Amino acid sequence: MYPTITFFAVDKGNMTLVQFPNGTNMLIDCRVSATRPSPLEYLKPRVNKLSILVITHPHQDHLTGLADVCQHYHPKLLWHCGRYFKPDPIFDDWSYYEQLRNGRMSYCTPLAVHAGQRVVIGDSQIHILGPAKPFLEGTPDDVNNNGIILAIVTGNSRVVISGDTQEEQWSVVDTKRVREVSVFLASHHGRESGFSERIVRAMQPKRIVISDGEAADTDATEKYKKFAPVSTTRENNVVVRPAASVAAVGTFQP
Repeated sequence: MYPTITFFAVDKGNMTLVQFPNGTNMLIDCRVSATRPSPLEYLKPRVNKLSILVITHPHQDHLTGLADVCQHYHPKLLWHCGRYFKPDPIFDDWSYYEQLRNGRMSYCTPLAVHAGQRVVIGDSQIHILGPAKPFLEGTPDDVNNNGIILAIVTGNSRVVISGDTQEEQWSVVDTKRVREVSVFLASHHGRESGFSERIVRAMQPKRIVISDGEAADTDATEKYKKFAPVSTTRENNVVVRPAASVAAVGTFQP
């Protein structure tokens, strides 16, 4: 039984819901856009509970709306990358994230995940591909390059989801873990900074999803199209039910 994965249209940011057939719901990142429904407005019609909240890395375009979501759903687990980062200026959702990360919310247990770990949920296995330990230091953006990368494996289906991973983090990912990918969420919203030809060639993905608003000057969509069909959240949410053939791919209005 395959999970249903929804990549929400949140403009320049990420927010992904994974609904496993056994009733476990996982939210990966969270973002408020001024022109789209709020995270709660997206989630309430779809799920009654959240079991796992994953924040790939603590940048604003992956965090906003977090407090509202948590106060409504009280997720049992927070997966975080383990690397401290303090934004300037500080914003409310980051402060709430830090409380979660430090175990100050009684309803939620924090867990710093890293490459090499594996979690079983129903018929699926979640392989953690990043961050590496020890952390990467001295890269162009150490926060992006120490984010969480997940591979959701169900039968012959493999879905790879990252945050804003750049070439430096991709260079330490084991390509054996990213072969024959059914769906790949392009890193860093489909920009050049997240594009790694080495990794995409290893993946040979059947479908690539780009979570972004209006394309930036550094957009790499055309590069991705050389490897696989591309769906974007620039207009609509993207929903996939990733059987090995990726036969069920759809979009719908927010």
